[in-house]
Amino acid sequence: MRAAVVRAFGPVDAVRVEEVSTPEPRTGEILVRTSVAGVNFADVGMVTGAAPRTEPPFVPGVEAAGVVAALGPDVEGIAVGTRVVYWHPVPGAFATVAAVPAWRAVPIPDDITDDVAVALMVQGATAHYLANDSFALGAGHTCLIYAAAGGVGHLLVQIAVARGARVIATVGSEDKVALARTLGAQVVINRGERDVLEAVHEATGGAGADVVYDAVGAATIEQSIAATRRRGTCVLYGAASGPVTTLDTTLLQRAGSISFTRPGLGDYLRDQAEYTARMSDLFALHRAGQLVPHIGNTWPLEGVPDALEEMAAGRTTGKVLIRMA
Repeated sequence: MRAAVVRAFGPVDAVRVEEVSTPEPRTGEILVRTSVAGVNFADVGMVTGAAPRTEPPFVPGVEAAGVVAALGPDVEGIAVGTRVVYWHPVPGAFATVAAVPAWRAVPIPDDITDDVAVALMVQGATAHYLANDSFALGAGHTCLIYAAAGGVGHLLVQIAVARGARVIATVGSEDKVALARTLGAQVVINRGERDVLEAVHEATGGAGADVVYDAVGAATIEQSIAATRRRGTCVLYGAASGPVTTLDTTLLQRAGSISFTRPGLGDYLRDQAEYTARMSDLFALHRAGQLVPHIGNTWPLEGVPDALEEMAAGRTTGKVLIRMA
């Protein structure tokens, strides 16, 4: 099989496509012949070593869609030939074939494309738990969404709009302003041209947002706390600018006794039931026309280094895909 391989931590342009041995599915695993894989910001950290998950050599990528090609021992409830989408935190998805735990794979309905399924897997499931579990977002709420044109952000904006919430979106360029507006954000802030905190206070009459969804991290967290209304909720779920390693908790009190949470996807996809329930909800929203993934750049397997470089530089919008030949 062919796979993008990391031989040593370092620049993303060092990733190379190689012929490697096809894995054998172990107990509880399925073998998936990949059609399309999803690129996530976390993949950059895995390749560079900034946020490693395994030691080189390894194949990066944690989500993909494809067809079940073989079953390992003790696998039940899924058949060879089934189209599936999966997220597996152990990397290995940027390959023509991958072995993954069967419980982490969700069958794709006939009316859902592989591209949409992948776009709704990691980033859709993240947007789903942010709007349901981190904060029960609903009508009458105002939310501030950072990186609103990104993989998670553009889906979270649509879920918030579908629930009747008012969306204040931040983006990093003028073309992303246009995308955020088409998604339904009522207020869009180009952070390169406008002070975000000032703009949020202007849009909310000085009150702040009921909930702030911060995907940026170190560069924005204090601003995010200050942008949260009294007794509101600040959710830090990403680290595009670097992780938040220390936090002055008096900021939470001074901002008005706000709640603060730092969730992770693994705690919201704990078992097969959660995978199935979240993906079923997301597929239903897509069918209803309320959640339409924006597919940004698409690369072939050989383009993995380019995809990672564009992702790291913040030049991507929506979902970035790797399409197998």
